Amino acid sequence: MTQTPNPVVKAFLVCDQIIHDAQTGKKSLIGVFHELRAERFPAVHPVLWIYANLTDARGRYTFEIRFVDMERNNVLGKGTPPEISIPGPLQTTELSAQLRNIQLPAPGTYEFHLLVNDDLIATKAIRVAGIEGMESPGETTMGEEPA
Repeated sequence: MTQTPNPVVKAFLVCDQIIHDAQTGKKSLIGVFHELRAERFPAVHPVLWIYANLTDARGRYTFEIRFVDMERNNVLGKGTPPEISIPGPLQTTELSAQLRNIQLPAPGTYEFHLLVNDDLIATKAIRVAGIEGMESPGETTMGEEPA
């Protein structure tokens, strides 16, 4: 029995929204980002989308998406989309998933991991930072000089 080749990942992105045009089959990724901010921790990000563009594959694949707190080496969540069958290596396959109520325990670096048939094939790092408090009169913000 020959082993199914892992797909090649051409894109693995995180965004606010994905719009799918039913007529053309095109996807529009809205608000692609690499950083999140929160006023206080622990925090919850209400909704985001994961998008992957895959090629050079043939066979049936089981995917898993994991959300990992890299600084504390902890898997905070995971999900398994339906199995996908890819007929040939010239076909481009797109995978997208909406994630809700993402738990952010503390500032730091987090990663989304994309696994196929239990092999890690892509990662996407997200930096999570706090929002600075309101400034008092007379204080300057970064990049500005006092008047």
